Amino acid sequence: MKLGIAGLLLVTLCGCATVRTVTDESRAVDDLAKWETNCHSIPRAYSGVAYQFCNLNGPARSTAHWAPAPILLDMAASGIADTVMLPYTGYRQFKHGNTPVRRLEY
Repeated sequence: MKLGIAGLLLVTLCGCATVRTVTDESRAVDDLAKWETNCHSIPRAYSGVAYQFCNLNGPARSTAHWAPAPILLDMAASGIADTVMLPYTGYRQFKHGNTPVRRLEY
Protein backbone atom coordinates (compact mmCIF):
# COMPACT_ATOMS: atom_id res chain seq x y z
CA MET A 1 0.00 0.00 0.00
CA LYS A 2 2.78 2.45 0.91
CA LEU A 3 4.62 1.63 -2.29
CA GLY A 4 1.48 2.35 -4.31
CA ILE A 5 0.99 5.71 -2.64
CA ALA A 6 4.66 6.58 -3.16
CA GLY A 7 4.37 5.61 -6.84
CA LEU A 8 1.23 7.70 -7.26
CA LEU A 9 2.93 10.69 -5.64
CA LEU A 10 5.99 10.24 -7.86
CA VAL A 11 3.88 10.13 -11.04
CA THR A 12 1.99 13.23 -9.95
CA LEU A 13 5.16 15.20 -9.27
CA CYS A 14 6.85 14.08 -12.50
CA GLY A 15 4.55 16.18 -14.66
CA CYS A 16 6.13 19.54 -14.01
CA ALA A 17 3.62 21.38 -16.20
CA THR A 18 0.72 19.76 -14.36
CA VAL A 19 2.12 20.87 -11.01
CA ARG A 20 2.65 24.38 -12.41
CA THR A 21 -0.85 24.76 -13.83
CA VAL A 22 -2.70 23.22 -10.90
CA THR A 23 -0.81 24.99 -8.10
CA ASP A 24 -0.14 28.39 -9.71
CA GLU A 25 -2.55 28.81 -12.58
CA SER A 26 -2.09 32.58 -12.98
CA ARG A 27 1.70 32.34 -13.27
CA ALA A 28 1.41 29.53 -15.82
CA VAL A 29 -0.83 31.55 -18.12
CA ASP A 30 1.35 34.64 -17.59
CA ASP A 31 4.33 32.57 -18.78
CA LEU A 32 2.42 31.59 -21.90
CA ALA A 33 1.59 35.24 -22.56
CA LYS A 34 5.21 36.27 -22.01
CA TRP A 35 6.37 33.56 -24.43
CA GLU A 36 3.90 34.93 -27.03
CA THR A 37 2.31 31.56 -27.70
CA ASN A 38 -0.56 31.23 -30.13
CA CYS A 39 -2.86 29.85 -27.42
CA HIS A 40 -5.59 32.13 -26.06
CA SER A 41 -6.71 29.77 -23.28
CA ILE A 42 -5.85 26.41 -21.76
CA PRO A 43 -8.31 23.89 -20.37
CA ARG A 44 -8.15 23.08 -16.69
CA ALA A 45 -8.59 19.37 -17.44
CA TYR A 46 -5.29 18.08 -18.88
CA SER A 47 -3.81 21.51 -18.29
CA GLY A 48 -0.23 20.23 -18.09
CA VAL A 49 -0.37 18.72 -21.57
CA ALA A 50 -2.08 21.84 -22.93
CA TYR A 51 0.52 24.07 -21.24
CA GLN A 52 3.39 22.20 -22.86
CA PHE A 53 1.61 22.15 -26.24
CA CYS A 54 1.21 25.92 -26.01
CA ASN A 55 4.86 26.14 -24.97
CA LEU A 56 5.81 24.52 -28.28
CA ASN A 57 3.17 26.47 -30.24
CA GLY A 58 4.93 29.79 -30.39
CA PRO A 59 8.05 31.50 -31.59
CA ALA A 60 11.37 29.82 -30.82
CA ARG A 61 13.16 31.02 -27.70
CA SER A 62 16.73 30.56 -26.57
CA THR A 63 15.87 29.63 -22.98
CA ALA A 64 16.32 26.29 -21.27
CA HIS A 65 12.58 25.69 -21.11
CA TRP A 66 12.09 25.62 -24.86
CA ALA A 67 14.05 22.61 -26.12
CA PRO A 68 11.52 20.26 -27.81
CA ALA A 69 12.84 16.98 -26.34
CA PRO A 70 12.37 17.92 -22.65
CA ILE A 71 9.03 19.51 -23.44
CA LEU A 72 7.78 16.34 -25.11
CA LEU A 73 9.09 14.23 -22.21
CA ASP A 74 7.31 16.46 -19.72
CA MET A 75 4.20 16.38 -21.89
CA ALA A 76 4.14 12.58 -21.58
CA ALA A 77 4.67 12.74 -17.80
CA SER A 78 2.05 15.48 -17.55
CA GLY A 79 -0.42 13.26 -19.40
CA ILE A 80 -0.06 10.67 -16.64
CA ALA A 81 -0.22 13.27 -13.88
CA ASP A 82 -3.20 14.98 -15.53
CA THR A 83 -5.04 11.65 -15.63
CA VAL A 84 -4.43 11.18 -11.90
CA MET A 85 -5.64 14.73 -11.22
CA LEU A 86 -8.66 14.43 -13.54
CA PRO A 87 -11.36 14.26 -10.83
CA TYR A 88 -10.14 17.58 -9.39
CA THR A 89 -9.34 19.34 -12.66
CA GLY A 90 -12.45 18.00 -14.35
CA TYR A 91 -14.58 19.52 -11.61
CA ARG A 92 -12.75 22.85 -11.94
CA GLN A 93 -13.19 22.70 -15.73
CA PHE A 94 -16.91 22.14 -15.30
CA LYS A 95 -17.28 24.99 -12.77
CA HIS A 96 -14.93 27.60 -14.27
CA GLY A 97 -14.18 26.62 -17.89
CA ASN A 98 -10.87 27.31 -19.63
CA THR A 99 -8.18 29.55 -18.17
CA PRO A 100 -7.63 32.59 -20.43
CA VAL A 101 -4.08 33.55 -21.36
CA ARG A 102 -3.82 37.21 -20.48
CA ARG A 103 -1.75 39.25 -22.89
CA LEU A 104 0.55 41.38 -20.76
CA GLU A 105 2.14 44.71 -21.60
CA TYR A 106 5.92 44.73 -21.19
